[in-house]
Amino acid sequence: MPSKKPIYKKPREVIDYYEECTWLGNDKPMFQNEKVSVFYDKYPTVKGHLLFVPKKNDVTHVGEAYKLAFYCGEQWIKEGKMDGFNIGQNIGKAAGQSIMWPHVHLIPRHKDDTKKGQPNGVRLSYPNGNNKGYY
Repeated sequence: MPSKKPIYKKPREVIDYYEECTWLGNDKPMFQNEKVSVFYDKYPTVKGHLLFVPKKNDVTHVGEAYKLAFYCGEQWIKEGKMDGFNIGQNIGKAAGQSIMWPHVHLIPRHKDDTKKGQPNGVRLSYPNGNNKGYY
């Protein structure tokens, strides 16, 4: 009996369950537990950019992905590997999501990693937004 080869979805294809996830077709998790797998981002914005991928598309598993990303970020700060971090998701094509399964980005930040005097928070992720009132 022939074995069933897994089908990994391509960017922008709807993913119905974790086993179809694009990341599994590209790489092995650097860490995983029963609810979340962690991958190095294939196209990192900075060194250390990680993806926390829930194994089910539900609030419990997505919440666990956020919790694990936060814990990892806090540990890396304590260990001196970074000075801060951004955690977030792109949900939907309009928000820039390209892999259509929930996943949480952890992006390490370092002191002075932007132009001097320039703010670098998540409010600036929307380039046409009115951010002047905040900075």
